[in-house]
This record gives sequence, structure tokens and C-alpha cells, in this order.
Amino acid sequence: MIIQGNYLDGKTSRGRRAQLLYRESSELQIVVFDEEGYSSEESDPKSIAVDFHNLEIESRLGNTPREISFAGNQLFITPDNDAVDALILELGTGESVSWLHKLESSLPTIAASVIITLAVLAATVVYGVPKAAEVIAFKLPEFVSSKLGSSLDVLDNTIFDPSALTESRQQEIRTLFAPHLERFEDLNPKVEFRSGMKANAFAMPGGEIVLTDDFVELVKDDEELLAILYHELGHLKHRHITRRALQGSMITLIVVLVTGDLDTIDLLTGLPTLILDLSYSRDFEREADQFALEHMRAAGIPTENFALAMEHLQEYYAEDKEGESSENSDSDGESWTDYFSSHPATQERIDSARDFR
Repeated sequence: MIIQGNYLDGKTSRGRRAQLLYRESSELQIVVFDEEGYSSEESDPKSIAVDFHNLEIESRLGNTPREISFAGNQLFITPDNDAVDALILELGTGESVSWLHKLESSLPTIAASVIITLAVLAATVVYGVPKAAEVIAFKLPEFVSSKLGSSLDVLDNTIFDPSALTESRQQEIRTLFAPHLERFEDLNPKVEFRSGMKANAFAMPGGEIVLTDDFVELVKDDEELLAILYHELGHLKHRHITRRALQGSMITLIVVLVTGDLDTIDLLTGLPTLILDLSYSRDFEREADQFALEHMRAAGIPTENFALAMEHLQEYYAEDKEGESSENSDSDGESWTDYFSSHPATQERIDSARDFR
């Protein structure tokens, strides 16, 4: 039996073409050739006798070259795995094919492994990441949590303009909010007013609750503002912004680990990560809605005000989109783009508020 390969003497990194020879007498020899293809006349002899009892043959793994080590650090490396398997059988030193190679060569095993891997990955993304982010978010000190979100100063320099509401109107709203905010001093809530963005309200990790001028002007009753205040307090209480930041980082890390390619990170996380993150956001919005409704009822504020605030927002954005094509609407009249919204469908939230008991 002759096996073609390369010989390394264990002293230098230079490999030389060689042959491993086996005869029925269990005599093993390695013949080393020089660069011209002839037996080497240098320090190594033409033929190296090998004691097969001291051979260490690497287990087979796919079609990767096989290493056979002997006499200390000397190596014979060959891509001829089938010949090495046959040699193992001849020598009677063990199984010719490792259990790992048998597994990787089995189609049912490969299919089962793919299914299990995808199931574990899906479970990690859908359940593991949100739970881990929740645990971490509540373990982080407040000052760390507040640093995970964008500061209001940054938004003031990029998106917002100063509020156009009169000082008296701003003070009126702050006075209205004051007794309700006192119950949540641990969240460090602070109400801010800004313009430069359409009707919106949101909370930031540092405790700032921002109301845009358009939002303040569209509501019909100040108790609707209280409804939204409690909703934003719900975001702060449950540390939603911190959890979203952590979840986004974890999803990005998973994508990098799965693909192993940092160059594709923008493309891969641009859509899949966004969709996953928005899905988490919808869950957060529902949780904040539930928080608002429960605390409104405890404070004696009719929960109908939350539904009315949502209706006014719905009307506001419907007017803003007036004339837009309805080609993407389904049979129920809801746009397929509701799935990509960071909030649950507005009508769903209105119905939930009115059904709240």
C-alpha cells in the first residue's frame, strides 16, 4: 500500500513530498523526496522506518487532510482519507472511520441537526433574547440604563425645535401632571415640550417624557394627556428603551456569530433585525398600554380617555396620509404595513382600552 502525502520533520515548517509505504509484514516506511522528485540525500535518510504501534492517526473529519504523527513531532499529512482508513483496518488499530465522520456523512443526521439548530436559534431570538434583556435591564444601575438611549440634547440638535406652546400652557400641563408624577419619583420623570416632529409622545431612559406641540393640540381634553402620560410612565417603569437597546445589540451579535462576516452586518441587520426589534416594540407598547389603563383606573381617570387619545392620533395620521394609495390594504381595510409599525394597530389599542375591565 502506498499513500501519497507530505512529510514534516518537526524541526522546521517546511514540508516535503513523501510516500508512506506499508507491507504485509506490518513494516511501515516513509520515503521523503527532494524538490526535484528524487529521494532526499540530505540529513534525513531516504527511508524512515516507522513503528506502527506508536502511530497516532487523526480522526477523519470530512475531506480535510489527515495527520499521522510518529517519533515525537514528525508528521505525515495526506488528503487520501480512504487510503488512511484502509491502513487503519490493515493495522487493526481501531475503527477506520470516526463516529464524527459517520454522523456528518449521514443525511438524516444532517437534516435533524439543521432542524434542531434552527429551532434553538429561533427560540433564542424569540424567547431567550427578550428575557435576557429584561433581566439585564433591571440589574443595571440607573445611570448606566440612562446612557443606553439617545440623550435629549442630541435630539434637540438633530430633530427637535423649541416648543411653540405658550409658557402658560406648558405650566398648566405640568401642574396637571405633578400629582401623578409624584407617585413615580423613583423613575425621575420630567416633562418636556418640543416641536419639529409630528404628533408624538415618548419616554427616554433618563426619565424625560417628551410631548410634541402637535400632539398637545390634537387632544380634546387634558385627561387624554394624562392617559398618554401614564403610557409613557409604563415605558419607564418597565425599562423598555434599555431593553430595546440590549435586544438590538444581542440580535446584532447573533447575526455576526451565525454569518461570521462583519462586512455584511449592515445588510443583514437592516431588515431582519429591524423587524424583530419592531416586534419586541409592539409587545412593549401593549405592556405600556396595560400599565396606563391600570393606573388610570386607580387614579379615578376614565380609561375612555386613552381610547379617545388613540382615536385622535388615528384621525391625525389618516388626514396626513390622505390621498395615499390604498393598494396595500387587505380585505379588512387594514394596511399590511401595520405589521412593520413599531406600535400595535391603533384600532387594536382602542378596542383594548374600551374592553378594559
